Amino acid sequence: MNNKRNFKEQERVNNIKTAKGSKNKMTGKKPRKFTNTRLFKILRIVLIIGIIIVIANIISSLIKNRTPEDISLIIGENKVELKDKLLIDENDNIYISKDDVANLYDENIYYNDDEQTLITTYNKHVAKLVIGQTTMEVNSTQVAIKGTLKFEDKMLYLPLLDLKDVYDFEYQYNKDRNVLIIDSISTEKSQAVVVKSTKIKEEPKTFSSSLEKISKSDGAYVTVFGTDGDYTKVRTAAGNIGYIKTDKLGEIEIVRENMEEDILDNINILNEYDIVTSYDNVSIDSNYTNIVIPNLFNINENLEVESVIDLSSDTYQNYVSWAEANKIDICADVTLSGSMNSICSDYTSRTCLINLLYNQFVSNNISMICIDFDNIDDTEGFYRFVIELTPRFKEAGYRVLVKYKDGLDKERLEKIVDYVVEE
Repeated sequence: MNNKRNFKEQERVNNIKTAKGSKNKMTGKKPRKFTNTRLFKILRIVLIIGIIIVIANIISSLIKNRTPEDISLIIGENKVELKDKLLIDENDNIYISKDDVANLYDENIYYNDDEQTLITTYNKHVAKLVIGQTTMEVNSTQVAIKGTLKFEDKMLYLPLLDLKDVYDFEYQYNKDRNVLIIDSISTEKSQAVVVKSTKIKEEPKTFSSSLEKISKSDGAYVTVFGTDGDYTKVRTAAGNIGYIKTDKLGEIEIVRENMEEDILDNINILNEYDIVTSYDNVSIDSNYTNIVIPNLFNINENLEVESVIDLSSDTYQNYVSWAEANKIDICADVTLSGSMNSICSDYTSRTCLINLLYNQFVSNNISMICIDFDNIDDTEGFYRFVIELTPRFKEAGYRVLVKYKDGLDKERLEKIVDYVVEE
């Protein structure tokens, strides 16, 4: 009986050993057991990785959203890196250096150290600022400003926000975030309301780090810059530029249309300069803007603007009627008898002459001017004259042309005026 029991017990033990030592007939390897301990290890590793990702995103978000010591500048959809930092005074007037203005808005910005006067031009505006004065002159009109032109750390600074009507921009200053947001008023602007609580992503990807969380209850609007797949590129009121799921936004609204002016580069200049002789057989090309450039005005040695012909005569009026009937624009040619040095001696004399010319064009209903100076003995002075004349005329919708002369920089002129005429 005992022998029988011992035999069965020994057989059971042998079976267990055989099972433990058996190999998979296909692979020749022992089967591996998937124990609870191993599963726990895998879950723990996954959990640790998840925690690390969450912590990394939180740290990244805190770094991105902390208030910077210096003012951050955002123009449109871009954060702008400036050469010099923006300054702010106790009245929240924000100042920008002359060098940074040159890079952003006016490469021809000019400062006269003797007169402590700065001249800056942009599009249809000419502005004059004087050190310490709380007014500036814009297109010959005095305008009150909150800041002032000043030196700081031996650098010249301009009151940026006071120049919004010169450089054609609107702005928002987020004091809590120390962010200045600027948008051009001549370019299109779109916005949309956030209809579902969401996060602004740094990249248009699901697992991209978050820049900011926006709640639906806030009724927040974001500025829209375009779509990228299922995402839309936006800018928040806090100045964060990133991506949001398009289905989290309401309908996109265009709040401002693009107002950039047409470029005058498709013109046909007719050789009918002499208004006395016959001009009935002139060849007109309907695919171009056809213009004639008769010599109508001359600047004499006393810096007076003289009419070369009687603009009230029947001869000139017949010429005007012919031009209108054939849809030809009259561009008045302006010559110079005096010296460029006398014209360009200072801003005041230049402005006086520009105003005289402007009044002649307004009173005679002429929409184009062509500067045609032969003896340019001061090229830099000539550029200053043209730089300051062009915005004044553009403000009234007039076109400005310059006849190219030897010694002038054509590429530089093309950046200033509407068209450079080569003889």
